[in-house]
Amino acid sequence: MSRLSIKTMDSNPIEYIEYFTIPHGALTAQKFQLPIYRGEIEGLPQSIDSIVVTSDLQGVCNFNNDQTLLLGEVVAESLALIYEIYFPQLKLEKSWGFLCGDLYTNLEKRGSSGNPINVWQAFAQVFQQVIGIAGNHDDFGKDLYQLAEIENIHFLDNDFIEINHLKIAGLSGIIGRVDKNFRRSETDYLHAFEKLLKQQPDLVLTHLSPHLEEYGFLGEPQLLHLLEKYAENLLFCGHSHWDTSQVVTLKNNTQILNADSKVFILINKNRNNEK
Repeated sequence: MSRLSIKTMDSNPIEYIEYFTIPHGALTAQKFQLPIYRGEIEGLPQSIDSIVVTSDLQGVCNFNNDQTLLLGEVVAESLALIYEIYFPQLKLEKSWGFLCGDLYTNLEKRGSSGNPINVWQAFAQVFQQVIGIAGNHDDFGKDLYQLAEIENIHFLDNDFIEINHLKIAGLSGIIGRVDKNFRRSETDYLHAFEKLLKQQPDLVLTHLSPHLEEYGFLGEPQLLHLLEKYAENLLFCGHSHWDTSQVVTLKNNTQILNADSKVFILINKNRNNEK
């Protein structure tokens, strides 16, 4: 099996999902559109039809019956119709979901933390496998153990999972005060990240994004140094919003897909087309 590599990515979204959140500098909620992009990836096992990657779904959706759901719950519920319309040849039950953190918000306070377990459970109901990490605004409280009880959910804090010969590494949280939720000291975070890279995973999930000065993309500068130091891989990340849908390729051929406030549907070019 070849290395994981994103081959194409549409510049324009195929769909949007409307949601509400409190933007930076505001006191009240405003309406936004979550873009959903289509791309192609190679190097996945033939048994997988597609993967969906997303991060920082910090919004809520309100419906006419006054029901309010987290944005991530609505994303999961909307995918069946999106696949039916745009990808009738693909099956969600043969696809995997990747979650890169910060899946909770409320409309009372910007930047609030809370329990995103409903989003994870919603993804688990539609995908064959759900692999993900936590962001600094995810606070599972006493419910984190429930993720381990769901057979097709794989929560990664600072460890690996190997499924279908794919070695996936995940590092939850950010650099920050260690007395706060899902934060590590700078030394501990970078040490953990480097240790994961040394083991040559096929795919890495982090909540933090690297800082890419040449593109003006915000993030953590030292992550870039470590990514370029080791063998090429594919990184899914979020936390800092990059104003692009495109993959960034580093000088060592490592690819970075920033999924902050975006959803990516990546079709497996190597999939088995037999029904």
